[in-house]
Amino acid sequence: MVSMFSQDKTATRQAIVTAMHKGDQYIGLLKPWALPPNTQTPIDKEKEYFTVATWGTMHTARAFKFARLTSAIGEQLHSEGSGLIGETRQVSTWGFSDFRAETFTVWHEREHMAAFYQSGAHRRAMTEMKEDVSFRVRRVWVKGSDLPTPGDSTSTKAFVSRIKNGDFPEAVKKA
Repeated sequence: MVSMFSQDKTATRQAIVTAMHKGDQYIGLLKPWALPPNTQTPIDKEKEYFTVATWGTMHTARAFKFARLTSAIGEQLHSEGSGLIGETRQVSTWGFSDFRAETFTVWHEREHMAAFYQSGAHRRAMTEMKEDVSFRVRRVWVKGSDLPTPGDSTSTKAFVSRIKNGDFPEAVKKA
């Protein structure tokens, strides 16, 4: 009986988090689009690049732990040879029990993203935050011509809005 109640409670929580994610159109504390240092690979305006939008909600009390763990991720993300084209991120607080963090990353190849997500800092943070954060992910294809201008807040906000509104083709998760 207890496990059945626990399963119902978990399913209800997951449904609520999914609804929160789908309805979240907030764009506020968004960092301007950033490129990795020493970026020299040209962007093909017609090519579709693999793009990942992560969204997570957690209790505000977990925000400092999250910040500590994710600072190392940023360093690794922007290291030379990561395959990253560019990224932006934002955090927001929606009351005491709802701290949200989002990332939007574009990759030269899908495999680069997969390698990064399995790597040291990212894997460590995901393992340590497993019980603290409810994550959702959108994967889409974005043409090089749709990428925001580095350092420009206006084009970054427009780009993120298009991702959140479903304006780009979905990239189905590989099996």
